[in-house]
Amino acid sequence: MANQVTKPTNAQVQHATKKLEIGWMGFIFGDATEKPGNIAGMAMLLGFAGIIAVAIWMPEGTSKASLLSLFGSIITGAVGFVFGRTTS
Repeated sequence: MANQVTKPTNAQVQHATKKLEIGWMGFIFGDATEKPGNIAGMAMLLGFAGIIAVAIWMPEGTSKASLLSLFGSIITGAVGFVFGRTTS
């Protein structure tokens, strides 16, 4: 009987359901419990990358202080979000 259909296991069904719930954004950032922290972590990484990029390739006619302030505020906000109070 080569054409016999097998019933999916409970774990396979749960995995497929979770994959449908989180979607493609969840694939990148995680599910609802992890997503805020992961997005903040990515913002910190991009902020540090921006600071390094400014240090290496500063655009002509722009103020280095204003660009560093921009990326520094992104990092500060993300760190405050990650390590801030969770309860009031």
